[in-house]
Amino acid sequence: MGKSDLRLAFPLLWSMEAKMNIQLEEILNRIITKDNRIVLQAIRELRDRGWLEDGSLQGAAFCKAYLHNASLEKAILCCAGFHQANLSWANLSGADLRAAKLSLCDLSGSNMENTKLDSADLYKANLRGVRNLTDEQLHKVSRLCGAIMPNGELYDGRFELSGDLALAEWQNIDITDPEAMAEFYGVPVEVYQLEKTAQVPF
Repeated sequence: MGKSDLRLAFPLLWSMEAKMNIQLEEILNRIITKDNRIVLQAIRELRDRGWLEDGSLQGAAFCKAYLHNASLEKAILCCAGFHQANLSWANLSGADLRAAKLSLCDLSGSNMENTKLDSADLYKANLRGVRNLTDEQLHKVSRLCGAIMPNGELYDGRFELSGDLALAEWQNIDITDPEAMAEFYGVPVEVYQLEKTAQVPF
């Protein structure tokens, strides 16, 4: 049965779904404003309606959103776009950020305990002071090139992430050349070589 058939057979349900979609879109439009008070209120509404945890926000766009101090624990945000968003001091514990686009995102001070980061893009993200973030989580992301790590230092290539290596090859960099790769990551070659010999076992 197609959507048109469903609309005819269940007009009330179809109307309720359409109304819910409009309400969700209205809340999401408030989240991309620059007023943090409005944004946090919108996040609370999403939680009250159950939309943070039911998958409604998978693939949603939060680019450049000011989500400072947002309570996003256990939120399902797979494939969501957070490019250049401010998530500083946000609570992301238990959140599902698999394949999320977090490039150039400010995550400083956030809580990432048990956050799922498989295939997430953290290119040039600010992770300074992030709490409860483990090497095991970071080993599963797609890219970290240019990212500021929780200790305030530039990511040094230690995890040999597939997305970083693909970017280097796209830039015609020899990924087997330590000096070229150290320059790619922006770290001294001694640091790059040292971290390559100190891989974390999982």
